[in-house]
Amino acid sequence: MTTRFDRLMNERNLPLPQFSMLNHFSRDPQQRYTITQLAAAFQANQPAMTKTVQHLLEKGYLEFQVSQEDKRVKFHSITPAGLAAHQQAIDRLEPDAQLIFAEWSSEEIETLHKSLFRLKNWLDDRRDTVGIDNEV
Repeated sequence: MTTRFDRLMNERNLPLPQFSMLNHFSRDPQQRYTITQLAAAFQANQPAMTKTVQHLLEKGYLEFQVSQEDKRVKFHSITPAGLAAHQQAIDRLEPDAQLIFAEWSSEEIETLHKSLFRLKNWLDDRRDTVGIDNEV
């Protein structure tokens, strides 16, 4: 899927990590996130999040506001341009997604959606545990 995504999005200059972040922000466009919050949400390190955020800031897809309480903290939010870029990416990906699932019944798609949602919730609930004995 990553290869298919990269081929479709190559001309848009929107690599998967940047799309994923725009996708995260677009769920609630009014929400603001710190790098620490993004790192936790993506289960990634802060330097990786900083790099992805920086690319999106340079493109005008994200903006930030400095915290009034602590000037070292920045709250990032999606811009109208970021929402538009996200929608353009979705529009670009949709025909391929329809092709991929063309032979699936609506029940099969619903089952897949429920299973993936269940997996996502399980992983989110156990974000800080790894292995059988829950030791990192």
